[in-house]
Amino acid sequence: MRILLLNQFYYPDIAATAQLCTDWAEDLTRLGHDVTVLCGSGRYRQPHLGRMAEPTRTLPLDEVHHGVRIVRVPVEDAPPPVSALPTRIEQLGRLVGRLSRYGQFVARALLRLRGLPRPDVVVALTTPPLIGVIGLWARRMFAARLVLWVQDVYPDLLDAMGLLRAGSPGYRGLELLTRQLYRSADRIIALDEAMADRLLTTGARSSQLAVIDHFADSREITLRPKLPSALRAELGLHDEFVVCYAGNHGRGHDFDTIVQALEVQAQADLTVPPLHWLFVGDGDEKARLWARIPSKMQPYVHALPPQARSKLGEVLAAGDVGLISVKAEMQGLLAPSKLYGLLAAGRPLAYIGPDRGRIPALLQQHDLGVAVRNGDGVGLFAGLVAIQQDPARWQRMSQLARQLAETRFDRPLAMAAHARVLESVLREGACERSG
Repeated sequence: MRILLLNQFYYPDIAATAQLCTDWAEDLTRLGHDVTVLCGSGRYRQPHLGRMAEPTRTLPLDEVHHGVRIVRVPVEDAPPPVSALPTRIEQLGRLVGRLSRYGQFVARALLRLRGLPRPDVVVALTTPPLIGVIGLWARRMFAARLVLWVQDVYPDLLDAMGLLRAGSPGYRGLELLTRQLYRSADRIIALDEAMADRLLTTGARSSQLAVIDHFADSREITLRPKLPSALRAELGLHDEFVVCYAGNHGRGHDFDTIVQALEVQAQADLTVPPLHWLFVGDGDEKARLWARIPSKMQPYVHALPPQARSKLGEVLAAGDVGLISVKAEMQGLLAPSKLYGLLAAGRPLAYIGPDRGRIPALLQQHDLGVAVRNGDGVGLFAGLVAIQQDPARWQRMSQLARQLAETRFDRPLAMAAHARVLESVLREGACERSG
């Protein structure tokens, strides 16, 4: 099968979708398929090795890496995030710059399609949704089958983030576009049942939908003890109890409840072993989060910039508990991929967010950590302290997390599910042509 994958970011970028797409494409190549990736040359984040920036190289516009042909179109790199609390003008400037880079990628990718070999199946991610336009154009140009791999549900996500008001002309235009994409797709992949339900309300048909979770590689991310840890040592941490948030500090994530928990801890009895908090990564909300940390808590809150892919296992194991936060209004609109790496690392979870989705479902079914609703900073802090004070329970949760990673969410299992979807879509196309 000849497959064309469309996404703005790909190897060696460290954006979450770039890493997922890289694993996906390389595994399908190993399964015997011919995979071409059309992506941009720009970097989403500057990767680091601890605090030191990793050297980067100029990326070729056409190369083969691990059997996958990578075709890149020129796109500017994203600027580094502002270090101080940004003004509304600065935030608007960054948003305009992001839209400009999206536009560069879409326009140049549409032109570059003509030089590519004809695919049997086109797979387009939806971050941003205009990538689907490239997929739709490729479907028509090559008479190929089209699969949409949904990462975020647009335009609902923009309204939930306060970036584009529902009912506005821009929103209605994007709504019409996404409905056309859904009608034209041969299959739509959702990341969990909550997202599938949301897609049904935005124009997708149940016959089009397949639910396939994201994944983690249990060979790459191993079950590690918390010590020794080079990252902890760099931060001056040793056997302290650490709550770690690793990933994008974006608008869809709830940092208000985290700040509430920090405020509760600031008023608590700090003569007992205190919780330490580690934030790894960056994003639009990081500066705002940092400006709100109570002064009494500053010795207990630590930060690292985005880390290179080679550091992934070490980052996920740096915390005793992995912190995942989703704003209440994001239910069904996104599904944090950090869940799967944390399970593979054998780390209990601390979840803030709505009560529907893969993460709350797992926490309802299994004792894997603590789950609180948005705004319950008191409950979050109490749940973390309960885990800290019960090492035997922590050990049981760690073992169960690893077991789930290996038996339900391991990379080969997800890839087999993706391969089945692509093969079924191709068979359906053959039947339609022969009929």
